[in-house]
Amino acid sequence: MHATVGDRIIVQAEVIDRPNRLGTVCEVLGTENAEHYRVDWDDGHESLLYPGPDTRVLPRQRAGEEPAARAPEPAAGPVRPDDPVERIMGAPAAGVDAHDSLRVTAVSLADAAVGALVVMDQGSPLGMISERDVVHALAADGDPDEVQAHNLVGATTMWASPTDSVRRVAELMRDGEVRHVPLRTEDAVVGVVSIRDVLRVLLDFAGETHRFG
Repeated sequence: MHATVGDRIIVQAEVIDRPNRLGTVCEVLGTENAEHYRVDWDDGHESLLYPGPDTRVLPRQRAGEEPAARAPEPAAGPVRPDDPVERIMGAPAAGVDAHDSLRVTAVSLADAAVGALVVMDQGSPLGMISERDVVHALAADGDPDEVQAHNLVGATTMWASPTDSVRRVAELMRDGEVRHVPLRTEDAVVGVVSIRDVLRVLLDFAGETHRFG
């Protein structure tokens, strides 16, 4: 995917009852092969966007031109444990700057309504910081305005590729005792998978196997 400043971006919602997210590109970052963007979202927020399969650029409409008809999307079958994990990843991956304070990190977690954020340092991903990390830091008397996000990046961050299977990511979560796994291609984070996403696939598949087995 490629976008330029001023392009309109749409991120398709992960669940049916949640609206898609719309915004405008205000800065293009990264390299030609691993672009990411600073987006001014229509909901009033601004954040970095690492585009994934649920992200696309809206075609620009010329003056006097009728909007193009949207082609129907192909129906997707149920996700199975050996399918690529990109089918269930959340995109874009919510992030926080490495030098943001613990207070800013907590606000970012709340605004994005997620359990973990990708910590970025000058465009490069360092790892994940979770709500559990924030709680532990506060419980240890960490100053919310002095402790920075990079101080809490877990050494056990488990990385995966979008083409890895759901089963493989489940194994990474088990072995690393983590609840979120970021997915990256080269130096770009394209999405995040949570333990809830993975369990839903595994439980649905187990129920289907039991029903027809």
